[in-house]
Amino acid sequence: MMAKVVVYKLLFIFILSLAGCGNMFTKNKTRFHWLATESAPKNYPMRIIDGTFYYHNEKGELYVPAVASVNPGWGTGRSTHVVGEDFKALPDRLDVRFFSFTENKLYQGSFDLPYDKILALFKEGVAKDKENPIFNRIIVGVAPGGAVAVWVRGRGETREIFFGQAEPYEAELKNLLGGEITDRAAYARSYLEDLPSDVLSDIDKNGVPFGLWQQYRTRYKWTPKFKTEQKMSTYISYAYFNGESYDLDFPIKKEALEINPLPMLLSFGCYIEGTSKQYFFTTRFDYAELKAAFDKLGGVEELINIEIEPQLPKSHTKVRLYNDKGSVELKKTSTD
Repeated sequence: MMAKVVVYKLLFIFILSLAGCGNMFTKNKTRFHWLATESAPKNYPMRIIDGTFYYHNEKGELYVPAVASVNPGWGTGRSTHVVGEDFKALPDRLDVRFFSFTENKLYQGSFDLPYDKILALFKEGVAKDKENPIFNRIIVGVAPGGAVAVWVRGRGETREIFFGQAEPYEAELKNLLGGEITDRAAYARSYLEDLPSDVLSDIDKNGVPFGLWQQYRTRYKWTPKFKTEQKMSTYISYAYFNGESYDLDFPIKKEALEINPLPMLLSFGCYIEGTSKQYFFTTRFDYAELKAAFDKLGGVEELINIEIEPQLPKSHTKVRLYNDKGSVELKKTSTD
């Protein structure tokens, strides 16, 4: 009998120790399902020559897809390759080499990534939905002038976690099949000719707006206001010029009063008076006009209201910026 009691006690202690190990593993989980993808600004085609994410505290790496030309939009991933283990360590370093078609120039860089920030976001994504975690992509963005950005991406959210500067270098440039490119200028120009004619004419006339992607990251104090007596929907979708995007609940909470980059678009819904139908609106901003209006009303120092007055047809929607310093009606926005 005494022997059985001892066995039961030992078994009980063993089970408790397993439970403790399970909890510890859960709290310190550092392997996630994620894939790598690439991005470049719309109308500024780039080519990833090669790129590699290196795993934190582990031997191993995951390559960034290399493509002939990529320009889906800053912060928007283009392609993914399903390779490697399903659950991988997150990266803490990036090596990348790329080609800028608008400049006919090669860039390269090796960057330390903020591992703790990446880990916190992935853990947050799991905490919100264990069955279908929010984040599952890590995007590498490359832009003219050598700008390099990294975002984590998932369902309805894109968060910038790094921005850096690559350096020019010279090397032989080969095509994707490994063949020699004898006339690099002609090779670069051939991809630019696929751009809309007005875009290409603007690049030829005014050149590349170097520094624009760094400028997109400038944060301002602003909050949206909706000039309508109609019932609003339960969320607002934000997309920023720096490539970030996410949703916020309505009514607007304090998060919207935080300092954020300038918005590229705001999407929302409201009910039209006298009907039960909900209409969804997306207001898109012109960066140069929006920045000029912010600068006029106090720049980064003053809180600025972005007032949207939804109307039907949607193209009649009005947008203005205002605060104690004045009011500016925007003319170059579009709403659909």
